[in-house]
Amino acid sequence: MFNHNKLSRRAFTALATTAAAALALSACSAPQAAPEAKTLKVWWWENDDSALATGWNRAIEIFKEKHPDVEVQFELKTYEQMQQSGQLLLDSNDAPDVLEYLKGNATAGVVSQAGLLTDLTDVAKERGWDLDSSAQDVGLYEDGVMGSGQRYGLTNYGEYVSVWYNKDLFAQQNLQVPTSLQELEQAMDKFTGAGITPLALGSQDYPGTHLLYELALANMDKDAWSAYQKFEGDVDWTAWEKAARTVQDWTQKGFISKDSTGIAAQDAGNAFVAGQYPIFVSGTWWAGSFADEIKDFEFDQFLFPSTDLHPGSGGNLWVVPEKARNKELAYDFMEITMSPEIQNLLGNEGAVPVAADESAITTPIGKLTTPRFNELLNSNDAGLGWYPDWPVAGLNDVLVAQTSDLVQGNVTPEKAVENIKAAYEQGKPSK
Repeated sequence: MFNHNKLSRRAFTALATTAAAALALSACSAPQAAPEAKTLKVWWWENDDSALATGWNRAIEIFKEKHPDVEVQFELKTYEQMQQSGQLLLDSNDAPDVLEYLKGNATAGVVSQAGLLTDLTDVAKERGWDLDSSAQDVGLYEDGVMGSGQRYGLTNYGEYVSVWYNKDLFAQQNLQVPTSLQELEQAMDKFTGAGITPLALGSQDYPGTHLLYELALANMDKDAWSAYQKFEGDVDWTAWEKAARTVQDWTQKGFISKDSTGIAAQDAGNAFVAGQYPIFVSGTWWAGSFADEIKDFEFDQFLFPSTDLHPGSGGNLWVVPEKARNKELAYDFMEITMSPEIQNLLGNEGAVPVAADESAITTPIGKLTTPRFNELLNSNDAGLGWYPDWPVAGLNDVLVAQTSDLVQGNVTPEKAVENIKAAYEQGKPSK
């Protein structure tokens, strides 16, 4: 674990010159401050036991081997810290040289439009970075809208939401992998009949909004998706109303516990690991920890049935603040994270690399997640549906609140979607 939070010492040299020399110095235009000892300041929020941290820590080791004269100053942040205070941190004179930052209109889009991120378009060309994969679209922004324009970020991994399931519990109920929404509901009904709540859902957190979005995507085609995510046409809010009704219906049937409104994502994942729930709808960022921690049963995943689009994208971004002091060193570090060694390491640790050699992915968890991501990435009639909170700033809080209220029965599906729509419309960029 790197935790070099102390600033490097500055060398102060006593001025022992003649008065004439002092006058000569003052007559010159004021020079820039003397450069500090070479440093690279890196921030990310991934826990040390995660696949991403494993890969990135190795990238730091390689960076040190290539730059023995550079001190690496690493700081571990939190996801919440960057979501809530990222703009202020980037605008600080103490900003890092390179950091993990949240992708999307409401996050990277906002700070890129504010001029707080370095435009990497020319850097990518000069250094020959191969960024043709659509997974890298998360680093492109034009007027704050993701997906096209100038490059402000680079991702070295991908992610997608799927249905994680306990194979042992499925076998006990003689259940097969559902291939339709109807079959999924039948499986969950069988679990409730056996006294088991099927879904590990932290509706206080992103698992609730991801489930709502999965159900909405089941009622969208690519045009409806583009309208919602890219503001290309009118949004089909009836798809969201159907999704909201399903969430409420599943709660009434006992598929979802009303107690989930007090459960965060980590707690829901921990409950799945403990074997308390047979189903957990969430992302591939759990893969590495599931592989390490689940010892008492077999687990697997399948894509959410009855939809061709699935929440997912290229991963969060490496960005370089406009105020970074050592940008070239930052670019060197970013390149290392895209190297074959790091890409293959990420895949074998359970992350989903964007440029790995599939034949070099040999672990069971890597073989499970990496090929499926590539299939989604390269599919013409299916694919990665991004995330529900991306279009506008502040939408995530509204989605979480409305999903939680749906589970609690405090709001009708129609009213929940009305509230989501109001936040969406208020935040839409003006054309």
